[in-house]
Order: sequence, then C-alpha cells, then structure tokens
Amino acid sequence: MFYCLGIDVGKFFHSLCLINEEGKKSIWQIKNNREGFEELKKKLEKIGDKDKILIGMEATGHYFLNLYEFFLGQGIKSEQLALLNPLQVKAFRNTNLRGAKSDNVDAEQIAILLRFGNFQRCNVAVDKLMNLRELTRLRYDLVAGSSDLKRKIIAVLDRIFPEFSVVFANKFGKTAMSLISDYPTPEELSVLSLDELTQIIKGLSKRGISEKKIKQLHDSARNSIGITFGREAFKIELEILIKRLEVFQEQINFLENKINNLAEEFQSPIFTIPGIGKTTGAAILAEIGNIQQFSGAIKLIAFAGLDPKLKESGTYQGRTPISKRGSKYLRGAIWYSAMVTCRVNSKFKEAYKKRREKGKSHRYAVTAAANKLTKIIYHVLKNNCPFQENLA
Repeated sequence: MFYCLGIDVGKFFHSLCLINEEGKKSIWQIKNNREGFEELKKKLEKIGDKDKILIGMEATGHYFLNLYEFFLGQGIKSEQLALLNPLQVKAFRNTNLRGAKSDNVDAEQIAILLRFGNFQRCNVAVDKLMNLRELTRLRYDLVAGSSDLKRKIIAVLDRIFPEFSVVFANKFGKTAMSLISDYPTPEELSVLSLDELTQIIKGLSKRGISEKKIKQLHDSARNSIGITFGREAFKIELEILIKRLEVFQEQINFLENKINNLAEEFQSPIFTIPGIGKTTGAAILAEIGNIQQFSGAIKLIAFAGLDPKLKESGTYQGRTPISKRGSKYLRGAIWYSAMVTCRVNSKFKEAYKKRREKGKSHRYAVTAAANKLTKIIYHVLKNNCPFQENLA
C-alpha cells in the first residue's frame, strides 16, 4: 500500500493528512515539539515500509526545516520529501469550488496534490550548503539594509548641506564619511581655515584630493543654503545613521570572509565564469543546490524568476516583464553578476551595447544578459566543466 502525507506547517501546530491508494484519508494535528514528533514517529511505524510513503509540505518560512530533518532521521529518503512551491499549492487549493480554507483542508489539498503527481519541488539546503545559504542570504539582507541607510544619510545631507554631494562623487568613501562624522554641518566645517581643512583631508586620504576640490568644499561650507531649523535633530540622526552603517559594513565584511572560505570548499567551476566572484558565485550555488534537479536551463531560468511573464489576450499583447516568481536571492546574484559580465566579457559587452543602441533600457539589456548567463551557469554546473569563451 502506498501513502501520501500532506502537511500544513505551522509555528505551534502541524496539520497532517494521510491518504492511501484507495483514497482513504486520516487527518490529525500534532504539536511542534518533541511530544508531537514522537506521536508522528508512532504513526510512521504503523505504516510499516517507509519506502511506501511520499511526504509533501510547502516551502514557506522556516518551520518546515525541523520536520524535514526529523523525517531524514526516521530513515525517510530525501526523494520522498517533496517541498512544494507555495504558488502551485495555492493554485491547486483554489480549484476547490467551495473555497474552504483551514489548516486541515490545506493538509488534505497537499496530500491530494501528491496523489495526482503533477507538482514541482523546491530544493532544500543541508550541511555545508545550508551554512552557505544562510550566510549569503544574511549578507544580501545586510547589503539591502546598508543601501537603505545610505539613502537616509543622503536625505539628511540634502537638507542641511546639499553642496556636499556635489563636491564628493563618492559620499561614502573614507574621507567623506570622516568629514561628515566630525563636521556634520556646514557651519562646523566653515570654522576651519582652508589650510586646516587641507591638512585634515590629507591626513584622511591616501590617494589625495585636489586643492581645487578642497577649496570648493571650503567655499561650499561658507555659502551653503542648507536649512538651519531642526539642525540639532538632523545632527543626531546623521550620527546614529553613520554608526549603524559602519556596523553593517563591518558585519558584511565579516560575512564575506566566511562565505569566501566556505565557497572554496566546493571547488565549483562556476567561479571560472567572467563576472561571477566568490560572493555572488557562493550565493548562486547556495540557491541552486543540486543542479541535477533541473532538467534544462529553462527550468533554472524559471526558478530564478528571470523567465518572461506573457501578457496577451486576443489581439492585445502587453509588455513581457520577468516573472520574479523564483528565488529573489538567486535572481539578485545572477543579475548583479550579469552587470559585471557586461563590463568584463567582450561578447556580453557587445550584446549589451547593441541593445542600448536599439533604444532598450539598461535594465532590459542587463536582464537579457542575466538570462544568457543563467544558461551558461547551467551548462557549467551540469557538466562540471570550466567556462569556455564559445559559451558566451
């Protein structure tokens, strides 16, 4: 007798539905603790042959991980554990004409979906791959957070010292950040003589800043149109934002060292592809997991959410943006790598240039490059071979 076990995963309780070949079902709930897991263990023992069961649950949040590890510990093979795409489960659930929605109903719908067999699996990272995925995702979030902090810092500067951004193209370089920290307002900076400001900047900058730039900064501070009301609050805000940004950057640097060390252990040929560095390559490897689960490059493109989202009906044909239905972490790593590839690889650079000359936007041109790069990634990983120029 073959069984399908559908599980609606929750924070405190899990709803389960067991269906056999004849369609007979059993629905119950367990607590998300040791007691609940022991109860589930007894249920599995009653089934007998553990090779005769297929288990499915949605790959949402992180609560499924405890169950996943539990099942592996009970001798259930990874092939018997189907982590389902939440979008597919939702679409299948909506086929219920009554529109019923509850934890038990969801568990039953998952079990029925397993019986039909027409479902897509999501991959799960274990062991070293889990470490790599957690660290690369954390870095992604920290980078996004630091970008948000930078926008807030610029917003404050635009109000109290708008000329600062004109003088420093890189507002977050060592020299610029040090000056903002020590002299957050134009009044504080204008107190310094030109010679004093020159000496301070020379002490901060190894590469040096031209005397013309220093004089421009000095004149800008003395003739700033920045607002003066509420300035004390803006100074406090700027100080806090800068300190938070420094902490974020320290944490990002720490993570990148850890990620690079972990990535080296995989010895993957992905790092031979132009434009893919240690950090982005590690993120791509972590999100893809086992490349063998993808039957073709198109499947990987869809998993990354880089496939076109067709909009047409009758004679109407709308824009075809990318679906963005896959892993945002994978999509982000590939897209960023594609930007670099368009600069360092001649064929990618030429293709990018041609699209821009035809009036296509930068985003369109890079997305097209990301699509092509994904195909190269698939070929290199699938065949475990280094990048060759004829692939570009």
